[in-house]
Amino acid sequence: MNTLWLSNIEILAEEERRDFRREMEQLRLEREALSTKPRKQNWLERGMHDLSVWMVTTGERLHRRYHDTDPIPRWYQSFKVAR
Repeated sequence: MNTLWLSNIEILAEEERRDFRREMEQLRLEREALSTKPRKQNWLERGMHDLSVWMVTTGERLHRRYHDTDPIPRWYQSFKVAR
């Protein structure tokens, strides 16, 4: 039973080492990704980005302009009093 228990401890320790190595590799990859400089966009990419920003802002403005936030009321208290 003692050797079985020791083999289980060794298995658990090896799993902990693998987890630690995976975490270290993940951190190394994150650091490497953060340290790289983004590439400069070419004129087409900048133009497409500017066009998309313009389309979104224009669409939002048109939506605010033509979207009825309050429905048109069909009955007012004043109608009842006027009759």
